[in-house]
Amino acid sequence: MIAVSKFSISDLERITGVKAHTIRIWEKRYSALSPGRSMGNTRFYDDAQLVKLLNVLSLAECGYKVSKLFRMSEEEIKGLLEQGITKT
Repeated sequence: MIAVSKFSISDLERITGVKAHTIRIWEKRYSALSPGRSMGNTRFYDDAQLVKLLNVLSLAECGYKVSKLFRMSEEEIKGLLEQGITKT
């Protein structure tokens, strides 16, 4: 059985350095992440969403726009990361 981690929005903030407010805005504006909800309506994120956010942030540091990255498929993001492309 595979264990799936659950992260709160404050966990994502602590791990990535992105403010919770910004994460919420990205969710609304770009449908960037799709958090689950607890019975108390608290957001929680799984491992895949954390990895997606970290990958987007890595590419954003290379000059890619977050708005464009969140519109890309997981495969496209992985392809950019594997190629090690930096924006010229």
